[in-house]
Amino acid sequence: MPKAVFIKTMFDDISDKYDLLNDVLSLGIHRLWKKKLANKILSRNPDSFLDCATGTGDVAKLIHDKSVKTQGIDFSPNMIEMAKKRNPQIAFQVDDLMGLSFEDKSFDASNVSFGIRNVEEVSKALSEMARVSNKSVFVMEFGQPENKFFKSIYFMIMKHFIPAIGKIFNREKEYEYLIESSSTFPSGKKFLEIMKSSTNFKTFKATPLFGGVVYIYEAHNE
Repeated sequence: MPKAVFIKTMFDDISDKYDLLNDVLSLGIHRLWKKKLANKILSRNPDSFLDCATGTGDVAKLIHDKSVKTQGIDFSPNMIEMAKKRNPQIAFQVDDLMGLSFEDKSFDASNVSFGIRNVEEVSKALSEMARVSNKSVFVMEFGQPENKFFKSIYFMIMKHFIPAIGKIFNREKEYEYLIESSSTFPSGKKFLEIMKSSTNFKTFKATPLFGGVVYIYEAHNE
């Protein structure tokens, strides 16, 4: 099965359990990570914002609540339906990060949280985000801790914990994918290099959270 089809089917299937699963798998910490991300985005004072792979729209809501014109997109129709139900005040639509339907410079800032590792071509997705963004691009994604001991312990726990959760929700294959994709996806300096080669922005930054389990990446035009 092609990766894009697998990912789209997976998120369509788990859309009604998505927030619960995120809370269980991260012990609720993902909410703190997303608040930190939102604060970074808001510190750039955007007037308009695009949230890609928006899921149920939690990051979009954090930005919209601060009076920023916000648009959310996801290629999963079921996710978009959930986002609309939870946040009817925000504009959501089905769209593909690999080929966004918006014109150049349509937004001051764009973001993708825990979704960039799921696309077919990371460089293409980043290039599209940069194309539609006038000032900034943000990415929050799982990474690998730089401390080798912590890294080995962390992934050992995940290889036992996440499949167990997958069994409860009858989604073992999907959660095996989550572990594999997180443990192999480029992070830290490696991901920054991909951002630099995929965009024409001027400044770049990577901020590790929880020892590098998660990173917030930034690219700015100033």
